[in-house]
Amino acid sequence: SSVGVSKVKSEEQLQKALECAFRYDEKVLAEEFIHGKEIEVAVLGNQNPIAATAGEIDAGAEFYDFETKYVTTTSRPYIPARIDDSAMASVREWAVKIYQALSCKGLSRVDFFVTYDTNEVVFNEINTLPGFTSISMYPKMFAADGVSFSDLIERVIALALED
Repeated sequence: SSVGVSKVKSEEQLQKALECAFRYDEKVLAEEFIHGKEIEVAVLGNQNPIAATAGEIDAGAEFYDFETKYVTTTSRPYIPARIDDSAMASVREWAVKIYQALSCKGLSRVDFFVTYDTNEVVFNEINTLPGFTSISMYPKMFAADGVSFSDLIERVIALALED
């Protein structure tokens, strides 16, 4: 959960960031920085998945790392995400397409960036086992669509029993 993640702004910082990442694994992923909002979409279903209203994480810091997720209180969720209707429709549509392309079942959370300058939607990652606690974004996104926590649990159990 963002352990060993660094934001590199110069070539000099790269070596230190790689050393940090290699402390946690023997494989490291380096990605281009995307200047945009962090958007999350909860997806639920097997054959006909649905996407909830997207949420947004404002890290309240330079980027959303382990510290801002679990240690500090700087991050803040927004549901619905603070994006325009076109971007909202796009992330929800792409979340379902990605979920289906990866043959996901039950539940997943699909994460994107929506760029500040052009409103471009960029796929970031899929969480095939997203957090599912009272403070997790996944149930909060469905709650924003009128699905209670207990109803959501019942739906997830029913989906698991379909196969």
